Amino acid sequence: MKQYFRKFAGCTKKLRTQLFLTYFLVFALFFLAVILLVSVSIRNILIGQIGNNRTAVLRQIAERANIVKTSSTTLSNLYSYEILSNNFLSGEMTKEQRQEAWDYLDAQKQVYDEVFSYIGLGYEVVLLGENGFLYNSDSDGTDVSTWVYQPWYKKLLEALDNGAAGEVQFSRTFSGSRNGDTVYRFAAGQRLDNGENQSVLLILIDEQLLEDLYVSTQEQGGEIYIYDQAGFIVSHSNKKMLGKQFINVDYMRDVYGTDRSNIIEKMGETYMLSTYLDEKTGWTIVEESPTRIILGALNKTWWIMSCLLIAGLLLAVAVSAYISRHVSNPLANLSSAMDKVGKNDFKPPAIKNGIEEINHLQESFQHMAYEISNLMDIIQEREEQKRELEVNFLRAQINPHFLYNTLFSIRCAVEVGKNNQAAQMISAFIDLLRSTLAVRDSMIPLCDEFEATRKYLVVQKLRYGEKINYELELQEGTEQCMVLPLILQPLAENAIFHGIEAKYETGTVVIESALLGERLLLTITDDGAGMDERTLEKVRACLKQPAVKDDSSIGMPNVHNRIRLNYGEEYGLTVESSKGIGTTVTLLMPAIFQKEEKHESSGRG
Repeated sequence: MKQYFRKFAGCTKKLRTQLFLTYFLVFALFFLAVILLVSVSIRNILIGQIGNNRTAVLRQIAERANIVKTSSTTLSNLYSYEILSNNFLSGEMTKEQRQEAWDYLDAQKQVYDEVFSYIGLGYEVVLLGENGFLYNSDSDGTDVSTWVYQPWYKKLLEALDNGAAGEVQFSRTFSGSRNGDTVYRFAAGQRLDNGENQSVLLILIDEQLLEDLYVSTQEQGGEIYIYDQAGFIVSHSNKKMLGKQFINVDYMRDVYGTDRSNIIEKMGETYMLSTYLDEKTGWTIVEESPTRIILGALNKTWWIMSCLLIAGLLLAVAVSAYISRHVSNPLANLSSAMDKVGKNDFKPPAIKNGIEEINHLQESFQHMAYEISNLMDIIQEREEQKRELEVNFLRAQINPHFLYNTLFSIRCAVEVGKNNQAAQMISAFIDLLRSTLAVRDSMIPLCDEFEATRKYLVVQKLRYGEKINYELELQEGTEQCMVLPLILQPLAENAIFHGIEAKYETGTVVIESALLGERLLLTITDDGAGMDERTLEKVRACLKQPAVKDDSSIGMPNVHNRIRLNYGEEYGLTVESSKGIGTTVTLLMPAIFQKEEKHESSGRG
């Protein structure tokens, strides 16, 4: 056992084994990250689409429920007019007068039944007159004698007393008995004041009418219910819930919103909770659907992703083995040849392996003396090349970052269905590319840089609409100042994405130029979210770094370093910001006109 262990330990010290394990780990992690990212993205997209669909369904239910509630109010007003105009509540009535009033209201109900039959509105009418007149359109089935003792009726009277004269108020859902069966209803109540007394008119609506609006749209295993502004359950497939106050309205609206879907945990299971508040009725429609049902289609996706992961791991094994062998074999051969050098053979044998790097090592050994004599010249030359490459690298960072953010803006417009806006953004983006990517000069006139930045802001204006505004103020006399290309666009981009987008109100980006003696001053100001002192100090510290290490923050450090590399340490970028007020970025550089133009790679300081 120890022999096998020592053999294994010896293998792990070999370059080929280490290369294989390293490449395999990198490829395996890459495939795993891709699979997880794709899986999570698919799940989030699916949840978002399903959530939007379910919210749209609730919105349709709310529209139909609004018709029911509005029709109830209309009926109450119609009956109120008929009752008051016919003086059914004035003074005491004889038996014959009561019968005539009863027959008249029955006839009117037949008329209104026909008028409201198109929405299937089934209702009953109850009039409790203080002059002793009692009318009940469902006299054979509904017992109203006990209503005065029931909480729902007391709450309704209280609402009518506190409301405006003649205003219709709705009760919470209550249970009752009709022909020996239990029924659930809610009432539209109205005070009738004829100057002598006040009576109560009730339009009774069967709760089943509301349930019929959504019962066919419920997901399997889910449930839909409606609650009012006080948190009382108006309609529910579980009749035991009707009329109960189980909902904290403020908490529901703050946590789950009034027109969106959320994923919640309930009784050890994950649900999609969709809510929609109908401002017209004051009712909130809620749906709870188990995610195991609505996301059932993801099961097939997991199997596909698992198969892809296995295939990716097998591919990682093959590629890692090939790369490790291709790299380690020539090095092993060179190591053997170098052992001969240790035996006083300073001319290693030729190794024909076809690998350029290994052949170069052999040639370097033969020309070592020559290389040493010219070492100082080479070092000096390479330092200059390093400086030039560093400047070019800083400049090259801008384009990919800028392209990514702009294309991301266009993608957002397409994903939310704003196709016309996306087309306009693409057209503006093409125009922007013509003026930005075509720049080959190391320095350009300031007016050209302002124009390129304006085109970028046009693209963002198309995306955000009235969310953002911009102003470009090019001071007279600065138009032909030569500046580095792409020094304003990254800062305008920062102002939009980190300043204005982070606040709810409309924001403005202002870009200005000015001459201060022999210096050029450029300012980019936004009235966005701004930064607190801690964040501001962090940004300023980032500007002091010699190189940009974080891809997410290449804008200001990049511009700052390019200015310093070209003009010297006394120039560069400064940042001022206040939380909730905005941010101002100031660029200071020498005022160089076209005849004094200098190349970006030449640098100063």
